[in-house]
Amino acid sequence: MKKIVLILFLIPPLILAQNVPTAFKTGEKLTYKVQYGPVVAGVANLEVTGSQKEFTYLAKGRSTGVFNLFFKVRDTYKSVVDKSTLKPIWFYRDIKEGNYKKKEKVFFNYELQQAESTRDTISLPKNTQDILSIFYYLRSQNFNTLKVGDHISAQMYLDDEFIHSNLYYLGVDTIKTKFGRISCTKWAPELQTGRVFEDSQGLELWISNDANKIPIQVKAKVMVGSIKMELIEVKGARESFKSIK
Repeated sequence: MKKIVLILFLIPPLILAQNVPTAFKTGEKLTYKVQYGPVVAGVANLEVTGSQKEFTYLAKGRSTGVFNLFFKVRDTYKSVVDKSTLKPIWFYRDIKEGNYKKKEKVFFNYELQQAESTRDTISLPKNTQDILSIFYYLRSQNFNTLKVGDHISAQMYLDDEFIHSNLYYLGVDTIKTKFGRISCTKWAPELQTGRVFEDSQGLELWISNDANKIPIQVKAKVMVGSIKMELIEVKGARESFKSIK
């Protein structure tokens, strides 16, 4: 049941052009409710801060209620990226999930084409994101030219390796949320099985079909059940967040 509140961050990126406008801005805060089966398992918070040349992404996940009694989660993720390219500069995570604990910091050295972690140094391929920056990288893409069934290849850094995956576009879908009915683009990333997921296509993602491109909902089938993440609060969005009446 590890990484339950982190499923949202395992989404592959699309190809990004230089200096592309982003769908988010400094000051944006998103809050998600995490359900494990019928049980409310936790809360995930995402926030964007930054400077003139950098964005800083901060993500925190924690278990709540009954779930907190037998599987306590206290996770912190931080990623600093270049504003002009959205390439990660460095990444940090502090994970506490039940008896599992892990801390690491990774520097992305583009001059030497290396990813340098606290444990290892490995070659850095092109179009790479970390497990948190990838979330915002995806939101900065132009989906308008995609057709249903199109897929895009990507690389993501995790645990001293680069994971290659494809992200499949499934079209436009309208879903019910606490904000009302929301028009979304729907996605299905190809996943690695055996660690968290039993099915290589066991995750579906809905992103608001507007200028904000906010992930609204995630459904995932994992080795020991199912997970659902739902957006419950939005602050500081770039554009007005509206539902379909």
